[in-house]
Amino acid sequence: MGVNDLALGFTLGIAAFTDWREQKIYNKLLFPAFLTALLLNTVQGGSSGLTSSLLGAVTGFSLLFLPYLMGGMGAGDVKLLMVIGAFGGAPFVLTSFLYGAVIGGLLSCASLARRKALSNTLKHYLLFTLMLKRSQNFSESMNNARREKFPYGIAIVLGTLIALAFSIEGWEL
Repeated sequence: MGVNDLALGFTLGIAAFTDWREQKIYNKLLFPAFLTALLLNTVQGGSSGLTSSLLGAVTGFSLLFLPYLMGGMGAGDVKLLMVIGAFGGAPFVLTSFLYGAVIGGLLSCASLARRKALSNTLKHYLLFTLMLKRSQNFSESMNNARREKFPYGIAIVLGTLIALAFSIEGWEL
């Protein structure tokens, strides 16, 4: 476990705590973490380290920017994934994103099930997908799903920790 992993772990811990407690991931955490990632990767890898860090940041940002524009998550989630990309590079942030998406989907289903809205939302989604219903029902279901927000940053953090654990063990997605 290197300095990058420790700095990333520190950032993830604070982000998870503030997202869970306040549903916010603060810029005063993310901006210095981003600069730290760029600096560490540049010192360790020169211009190729900086390039890898920037490519990872752009990849992380790109993965969540559209869901952010659609109102599916907050800007802090997008910036957190961007910082993860800056620390680990594009392949790592993609792996973290995929694990986080699975965890986020499970958390979302649990949240809908707790509100007894899961079956109705899935039914409307299926009908919309099969083009048997108008998009109004789909929009109604998605608005129903958005009513109860959960801190998606926690799913991102957990996905990143899984990706980090597998990369330390020598496993890759």
